Amino acid sequence: MRSISSVFITEQKKPTRKPLVKLEVATYGHPASEAAAEFAFSAFNWQRLTAIDDATTPAFHSLAVPADGSVCRVRMDGAYIKFQRVTSPGTGSDWTTWSNLGTGIAGHPVAIVARSAEVIAFADDGTNLWRKQSSDSGATWGSWTVMSNTRPCERGIAAAYKSNGDLAVVHASDVNDPKSLYIQVRTGGTWSSGAGQISGDYEISALALYHNGDWNIMALLLDGDYIRLARGVYGDGHSYAAGVFSGWEIINSYRARVTFSAQLHLRQFRTGRSGRYTPTYYERVSAVNEMRAVDNLGVDDPFLVYESTMGALMSFAKDNKPWFYRLRPGTDFKDSDWYRALPLDVTSTYGLALSCDSTYLYAAAPNQVWRTELPGSWTPPSAGSGAGQSYALPAAHVLHVREKVEAFATSSLDITLDNAKGSYENIGSGSGSLVASLKRGSQVTLSIGYRASSNLLSEAGRYYIEKLGYSRRPGESLFIIRCIDAWGLLEKYSFSRMVEWNSGADTYAVYDLIGLVLQAVSGSLSYKSRSSYITSIYPRLTVHPGENSAAVLRKLLSFVPDVIFFVGLTGYIVYPQATDSPTYWLRFPR
Repeated sequence: MRSISSVFITEQKKPTRKPLVKLEVATYGHPASEAAAEFAFSAFNWQRLTAIDDATTPAFHSLAVPADGSVCRVRMDGAYIKFQRVTSPGTGSDWTTWSNLGTGIAGHPVAIVARSAEVIAFADDGTNLWRKQSSDSGATWGSWTVMSNTRPCERGIAAAYKSNGDLAVVHASDVNDPKSLYIQVRTGGTWSSGAGQISGDYEISALALYHNGDWNIMALLLDGDYIRLARGVYGDGHSYAAGVFSGWEIINSYRARVTFSAQLHLRQFRTGRSGRYTPTYYERVSAVNEMRAVDNLGVDDPFLVYESTMGALMSFAKDNKPWFYRLRPGTDFKDSDWYRALPLDVTSTYGLALSCDSTYLYAAAPNQVWRTELPGSWTPPSAGSGAGQSYALPAAHVLHVREKVEAFATSSLDITLDNAKGSYENIGSGSGSLVASLKRGSQVTLSIGYRASSNLLSEAGRYYIEKLGYSRRPGESLFIIRCIDAWGLLEKYSFSRMVEWNSGADTYAVYDLIGLVLQAVSGSLSYKSRSSYITSIYPRLTVHPGENSAAVLRKLLSFVPDVIFFVGLTGYIVYPQATDSPTYWLRFPR
């Protein structure tokens, strides 16, 4: 660890030798601190990017984020398919300008999906499904292409990519059978042919889709007098064989009653046993559309998104308020283990569509766009400028030095200086001097040693000024400096938002997470030795708002047999062994 000369060791062992003390001070640029107002106490710190008074008419819509970070949106405006691309999304962006992407059918849904620079929009003409493609992140578009021998999508549509570039689009139509689902898959650049019909037992009103092992589908189904959320899986070799559909499984927690009275009131005849009023398929569908249009459908429009660090996220509107549910880590979509219900207190007819890149999660409706950092994408603050020029404290001014060393906790250094001549009255002002460098955050380097043939000094520790003060009594004027070490700085850094690591995939080993945490105070990580566990254990870890980085570091070290020591802001991992050779630990003499 530390190399100390034999002459130094010999001098220190002499019983009557008094040590030399050297203290050097340097201004130090630390990372910017978190403002208390930035604390977010949920996994999602939503920021609205659009104006609150955006009057864009709600309608069927979809959202995609290609690799360049732009936001691409489509929506239905009567029979027109409107498109918007915002290249630098933010609160100052223009979210009101839309272009005309083509003509569809009023009241029919649309979808858009993106991967890398490829963006594809889907719509229908009442007979077939159509697609329109961009190869430059939505900047320019090709022509609409008919997907022959497919059904339209008036009962719902969703699309999603597979990691290898394959693409699937699920859609529902009542052209032939109101209880069927249709799926078209593009494999190796070639679309499947035919209607892709999957017979079912329920009428579909909306669809959502993502791929993770299989094609995972969420649907809004009409079931008797209720509208319900349900899940289905179209196999791709993970939980189900390729091409096998699991069937629908109702998610009982999410349902709402649908009232057909308005439609039935218009009817001049009776149907059903004993002439009872029994709603027809058309009346049921019309009731759903009418209730959706007047903002009072109890459960509406699910959307899905999947990102490896976050896992799967579902949104749907419940009484026109969007709710977000996470799929519990370690479970499959078929387990339906949705948890952590988090609402967003806005009105969102037709729900909030979801999409993300590797940093941000977006949720959008025609009249609103929201953004939040991904739960697992916490980025340490930008590093500060580090240490400036060092200035030595005059040895004649140093009256007292007290070092308190703690293991895995804040160590401190207290320095008392003689201020009888007023040498430290104007601290922190100006530049290029010792007095100017005496300010909170500056680095103090403690070295100790002995006078022999020449002064023998060895660095004992680096600390950072936490408090400065004066003590005055008759005949005495003192200047006090209190310093803390790297552990102290870590104690003072509080996470401003909930952070989740390894919730969706094994991304960070313990060693990686320790390095990330140290960056909160501009620290770095290295090792003298390390166990195999520290690079092979991927803990699922949630950090809560207000939790400090020292507590997180201690939690990470509890997972492994390794320990850490600091030299300044550089942390060194050591894997202690009984066979280790002794090392020298320099302590300030008592």
